[in-house]
Amino acid sequence: MNTLQPPPVAETLPGSLPRPEVAWQEALSDGTQVTIRALQPADKELERRFIRGLSPQSRRFRFFETMAAPSESLLAQLTALDPLRDTAYLALVGTGAEAHEIGVARFSAEAGEPECEFAVTVADEWQRKGLGTALMAHLISAARARGIHAMHSSDSSDNDSMRQFAGHLHFQKSPDPDDPTLTLYSIKLG
Repeated sequence: MNTLQPPPVAETLPGSLPRPEVAWQEALSDGTQVTIRALQPADKELERRFIRGLSPQSRRFRFFETMAAPSESLLAQLTALDPLRDTAYLALVGTGAEAHEIGVARFSAEAGEPECEFAVTVADEWQRKGLGTALMAHLISAARARGIHAMHSSDSSDNDSMRQFAGHLHFQKSPDPDDPTLTLYSIKLG
């Protein structure tokens, strides 16, 4: 059973990036209003500050390594999306120059493939407020619009936040047959 409530209208066309002018206001469980919109190449500095602001453990869970700050090449990779493969959304509080990234979700799929890999990262102080669920709903909507039928993620087995998130959203869970330190999570979009 899928507990996600995806946005009512698909925000992408097959083979395209999310429309940059589309943004949604979402209320978190504590009443905070956040803006969710497509990630753009100009968001490199937002991404840099977001990654630097994550706890060392959250950076390790997201990137499978501990780093103090992202490299320029990583930032370029994260913000230069291929419209045939990638979709990514930012969650922001504040507006204009005061905008502050508090979460990001993305998927990547080979063109024409029926499944994709996804990742969701929420700033430590914004976790457990429904932000990850809201971001995932937008990812699922975009994936369905592209004809993707399944999504999967590979995460550190000691990532308790991901285990709780995946359980809340009724993802399938299995050990990685090639690496006992990883757990695989998946969801069918049928």
